[in-house]
Amino acid sequence: MNNTGSPPDVLQTAGNMLECYDFQDRQKPELLELTGISQHGRATMSGLNDYDYQTLGQLTSGDSHNLQQLRTLTKCGIPNEVLEHFKHIKCHCIMGLLPDIGRAWLTIDSDIYIWTYEETRDVAYYDGLSHLILSVGLIKPKAGVLINDVKYLLLLTTPIEVIVLGVTFEEQKDSRGCTVKSGRMQLLNKPLFVLSTDNVTINVIEGTKDGRIFLGGRDGCLYEIDYHSESSWFGKRCKKINHSQGLVSYIVPSFLKVFSEVDPIEKIVIDNRRSLLYILTEKSSIEAWHIGANSTSMRRLSKITQNDIACQAVNLIKTVDPSIFKSVKAICPLSPDSSNFLHLVAVTQCGVRLYFSTSRLNVQQQNVSDNYGYNNNPNQLSMGQGETETSRGIFLLHVRLPPGYTPNATTNKPKQVHAAYYSEGTMLMVTTQQQEQDLLWSISSSPFSNFSYLVESTALENLDGIVWSISDVKDAILDNTSSLLYNARTSRRVILLTNQGTHIVELMKSVHILQQLLISCKGPHNEAVKMFFQTQNEREACFTALLLATSDLLNGSDIALWATQAFMLYGGEPCYQHYLNSTNRNLHNSTISTNPGLAGRDRMPPMFMSTPMPNAANIGAMSSQYNQAISPISAAQTTHHQQQHFTQKQQQHSMPSNENSPIIYSAKHDGLFLFVSRMLRSIWQSHCVDENMCSKLSLSDCSMLLSELRALRSFLDKHSVHDISVTRRMPYDSHLALMNSTQMPLNEHRNIAEQAQIEEKRSLSALNQFIKHACEVMSLWSILIDHQFPLLCQQLSPEHQKMLRCCTFRDLLIARSEVCAFLIIALINLYLKDKADVAELSACLRRLCPNLYRYEDEVTYKATEILMSAKSCKSAADKQQKLAITLRMCLEAAPTLPLHSICQQFISVDFFEGVVELVATCASKTDPEEIGIHYYNNNEPAEDHEGYACFVTRMNYYKEVQIMLDYVYNTVRNSKCDQDQSGLFQPNYDEKEDQNDMENRSKQIIKKITNQALRKKDPLMHVSIYEWLLTHEMNSELLDLTEPSLGEFLRRSVSRNPENVKLIDLLWKYYEKNGHHHQAAKILDNLAMTRTENISLDVRIDYLVRAVMCMRNETVGSSVTNGIFLKELEDKLEIARVQKSVLAAMSLLLPTNEAARQAVKDLNIALYDITQLYQNFAEPFNLWECQLSILNCSNHNDPLLIESVWGNIINSSVEGPGTAQERSVKLFTKIELLVREFGESGPCFPFAFLIRELEIKACQLHLPEGTVPEKLFAMKLDIELLLEYYSRMISMNERIWANEGNEWHLIQSAIRVVTLLADNAQAIWYRSKRRILGKAQDIVAACLNICYQKPDTNRLQHSLKELQCRLQRLLG
Repeated sequence: MNNTGSPPDVLQTAGNMLECYDFQDRQKPELLELTGISQHGRATMSGLNDYDYQTLGQLTSGDSHNLQQLRTLTKCGIPNEVLEHFKHIKCHCIMGLLPDIGRAWLTIDSDIYIWTYEETRDVAYYDGLSHLILSVGLIKPKAGVLINDVKYLLLLTTPIEVIVLGVTFEEQKDSRGCTVKSGRMQLLNKPLFVLSTDNVTINVIEGTKDGRIFLGGRDGCLYEIDYHSESSWFGKRCKKINHSQGLVSYIVPSFLKVFSEVDPIEKIVIDNRRSLLYILTEKSSIEAWHIGANSTSMRRLSKITQNDIACQAVNLIKTVDPSIFKSVKAICPLSPDSSNFLHLVAVTQCGVRLYFSTSRLNVQQQNVSDNYGYNNNPNQLSMGQGETETSRGIFLLHVRLPPGYTPNATTNKPKQVHAAYYSEGTMLMVTTQQQEQDLLWSISSSPFSNFSYLVESTALENLDGIVWSISDVKDAILDNTSSLLYNARTSRRVILLTNQGTHIVELMKSVHILQQLLISCKGPHNEAVKMFFQTQNEREACFTALLLATSDLLNGSDIALWATQAFMLYGGEPCYQHYLNSTNRNLHNSTISTNPGLAGRDRMPPMFMSTPMPNAANIGAMSSQYNQAISPISAAQTTHHQQQHFTQKQQQHSMPSNENSPIIYSAKHDGLFLFVSRMLRSIWQSHCVDENMCSKLSLSDCSMLLSELRALRSFLDKHSVHDISVTRRMPYDSHLALMNSTQMPLNEHRNIAEQAQIEEKRSLSALNQFIKHACEVMSLWSILIDHQFPLLCQQLSPEHQKMLRCCTFRDLLIARSEVCAFLIIALINLYLKDKADVAELSACLRRLCPNLYRYEDEVTYKATEILMSAKSCKSAADKQQKLAITLRMCLEAAPTLPLHSICQQFISVDFFEGVVELVATCASKTDPEEIGIHYYNNNEPAEDHEGYACFVTRMNYYKEVQIMLDYVYNTVRNSKCDQDQSGLFQPNYDEKEDQNDMENRSKQIIKKITNQALRKKDPLMHVSIYEWLLTHEMNSELLDLTEPSLGEFLRRSVSRNPENVKLIDLLWKYYEKNGHHHQAAKILDNLAMTRTENISLDVRIDYLVRAVMCMRNETVGSSVTNGIFLKELEDKLEIARVQKSVLAAMSLLLPTNEAARQAVKDLNIALYDITQLYQNFAEPFNLWECQLSILNCSNHNDPLLIESVWGNIINSSVEGPGTAQERSVKLFTKIELLVREFGESGPCFPFAFLIRELEIKACQLHLPEGTVPEKLFAMKLDIELLLEYYSRMISMNERIWANEGNEWHLIQSAIRVVTLLADNAQAIWYRSKRRILGKAQDIVAACLNICYQKPDTNRLQHSLKELQCRLQRLLG
């Protein structure tokens, strides 16, 4: 729902254009400029020049069409039942109007009669008084003071008291059970309040909209009735307050007041929006009051007397009789809509209008410069910036003479004005021409609203009697709506109450004048219609034509058709500004006429005219700003500043200069944008909701706005952008005239015109899309208001609520489609929460806002409804059927569904296969050409951006499958955690069994989901499954899969993460399991050789062992390459084992050698070759056994080096503390171990060197005779070699034995060797027995020979001879 039918940039473009037109529209000159006050900086006057007053005929260059600005609607007499009571009149009768309730009243002595003046019925009366009724007033009561049934307060004053009556209206139930008003008025029999007048006659009663009541007394004092719901400790429930007299007046004796001048109050008018109250006295003095928030904040601003008014007016106009400025008969407040800076207009008896302000002129000018065209807070007292209390008062700023004072006046001057009414630029004055008949004057500037100075037309209407009261007819819609279009279409009705009855007239506006003109001309093809567009300004005239063309009341009528034709005919063409004559740039849409009597809106009047005009430069600038159409689309290409939003609080409005705007749009284009900007002005910058999350737009206002939007949309649907922007040459077109004057070639002119039309079509197309979007948004808003909007907002998250509070309707219409989305979601969820059927609501949303609530959204919520019912379904078959229906609906609407939401609902009902099917369908529909799969299969090339985008899209869809697997997996884990926590208190074996069952079921579900996903041909779906299994360390389940895509996935994963040992480990296991032993061996080899801390040396050896086993598998084959690789693996394995021995030896050095710690670490992180092991570890750390192993492994044949190593081994074994016996044990234990390892290794086992070294150590340690032979014999070494090496040592007859302290040590060891041989002669192989015994005899003989040469050898000789005899026997 986030995507709408209109691109955001198009909506933004249209919004920027609308803001630009709205800003220009707000720059229209108002009364302060039209009267010349702001330009001259002082009070001004007007009405002496012919241009000040014109006829409606001058709009069309002729008076033949009889255009009317005032029209009588109805005339009704006084009801007969009221007239009958005139027979009983005694002394007093007065009449008046109660416009708030649509009634007139008449008093006869002490009785009052009230009736509806439009239908002359529903006569009500009150006869509960015994004194004459002197004045009557109707006030809406304060909120919360009285019961709700009392809608109004009727105030009746007599000479002695003020009676307050309650007014109610009958109510009845309609067919729906709703309460409606029947319209019948009733007066409560018992007064609500009764107050004493204190012998002061009350002449006038007036009230504010918030229920405050003001009274004007004949003593010239202003009173207020202050009433409350109940009495307080310090006051009554209702009391009368005199605002005109202060505390001092109570001290002055009453007899002194007789000598003071009394000026009774004749009229009170209230400006509710500015909180101002004005008083007109009998002697034509005017007072201004600021009424504040309550009676305690009431204060008088100033008072101006009749003489002061006349004196100031005479200073402005000295050529007329000063008496015309005296005797003010009426005052009318000016609303902020009429003028922000002029607050009151007074009318004298001669019809002179006096315009007053409550601020000084210098303050007004400051307001003009600071807030031109805006009234930021009209409900407050309109003090400008820097305005002080002393600048408040009542100041005359302009004097407007009535018709008849111009040199060529054709009308008489108004005389004996006694009543007046002002509304929206129209002044109605009632004059007494004859004794029993009044004349109504209508002086209106409404038809000339686009002139840069004040121009008015005059109309007269004869009345049937003497006017008692004049007021506007309350229009429930017009008075309460903020719609500028409705206000422009709807005429204001005014009622005049005469002694003959009621007379209702209608004040015409520009739209009604154009309607009259079209009817009179029977269509738009008339010079008068053309001139109307000229004089009214084509843009404003196009706006007026649109009012008729889009009116619901005129839909399908000839008038609407004619208005559309006039809009098309006289709407002009777009053009490029830089092709226009620079001196005439400000003449766009200006009046071009040769008629000297025609005053165009920008036509400069003669210098002697009375209406103050701005200088030419100001007019040019003002006209240029207001009339030129600016293109933000084009301007955006040249400056960023002109693209910024126009806001009233944070940013200054920036008017793009005409120099930067290459195109001047047609009046049709301007009229359309002006139409929309005025339509949306009331809500554009308004926040959507208030602090209580209630809509700031009421349902009625929303319905009206929606009706206007739909009417314009219908108009644009009937008349396409091409039709509106098509070229239609008109003889008076100023652009063509200027372009023709440049003598431009025809082809170039045609190309320029076509380019301008293309630009205008772009703008109109953006507006058309904006209107369609706005229709949908406001339709949605209307639905939301109709569905308990505050309750709906409570369903939103805090973040969404905050977003909604900050959102304006401008944001909603242009940029915040997500707000519409989550509001729709909240609305649907509200229905689903109440278990209500969403079908009707869904159909309504689809019909009214199809782009905000698309078909996919409808399917989504229909699916949600079905899934909710399926969740509570008891029958498995029914549930499965509903799930199948839901899946089928979702598959049809894919891929634009809210996939995550639908998948979550599928998961909630355990519909796991539905998730897999839905995401697969979404992926295939989004990427039907399988670009993402192709991108993956091609190893994801970086330059393929389109493929990457499709790849990411598919993977995002498949994340829903991973989320579903997470749900299944976490459900078991969470239940297991709960089980563990409960088991802390009380073990339950049944629960453990249930837990096991749940785990088994979870594994089955995961396996089922995995198998279903892998059946899809999309490898990216497979990748998402593999990634999930890897993330959750389900390696065994992963390796159980036999899909070829798994190998590719693992291979790519390893290439991306070459240091990830777990991935590599999985890859070789996959290859091994699937019969790819050679590939598995290579991976194992790489793993073993990888330099990393994550793999220990034991694991590396295990990898090499597995690699060797893989290569020895019969499926590998016996190729030369495989054989070489196997040999390499075996060699690496052997070296690795040597490295393991080095590591073991190095570990023993850790307590005594700090450097050994790093060496141990290095030996664990990598495999080294044999040279590195020797040079870097074995040799530096004197690891003799390791050196021997390395030399043996490398088949290194260096006898001296080997003997040196063995010598170091022997020396290291006997060094250190301990007895000779202990050290001998240690030595021979070590020798025995080494003999087992190297006894048959050839070069690395120097037997002869070993025997000699051992014998030397035995001699040094003074070990028992024959220790070495015994130990070596026990090691089962070759006895023949042993005899051979001993024979050699004896024959050498070295002095080393004598040097070590035992000259006969070697002879003794030889005797022991031969003795051991003789003792084990039976174990000798019979074929070698004679040879071995022969060698033994040789040794014995050699020993005897040595003994014969030495003294003191008898014992040795005896032993040798016995041994010799024994050997002889063995040989015999």
